[in-house]
Amino acid sequence: PRISPPATSGMIMQLLAGSRIIDVDQSLKEDRALFGGAQKLFGMLITMGEAVAYVMSGMYGSLSDIGAGNAILIIAQLFFAGIIVILLDELLQKGYGLGSGISLFIATNICENIIWKAF
Repeated sequence: PRISPPATSGMIMQLLAGSRIIDVDQSLKEDRALFGGAQKLFGMLITMGEAVAYVMSGMYGSLSDIGAGNAILIIAQLFFAGIIVILLDELLQKGYGLGSGISLFIATNICENIIWKAF
């Protein structure tokens, strides 16, 4: 999982709040904190779902080849990598970086792809 879990959870939560499916008053500090926490929890659930889907789809080899233990370790590694991305995004949103966290991750990913494809 790359940056899609925090970006997807953010978009879905904003859609739910904008369409008034969930009631959020952004002027209240408590509501903003709950909304942010729910967004992070939803991002973690998406991260776990993506990790399981990647392993089950055979992206890292067939399950019979890698075995159940390695499959669980790969899922755990992908999940914790997703958690790190969510935490880094939170740090960047709090002002410990340049601009929006997700925008910075997208730009970094594009630069990485350019470098890898150049060689």
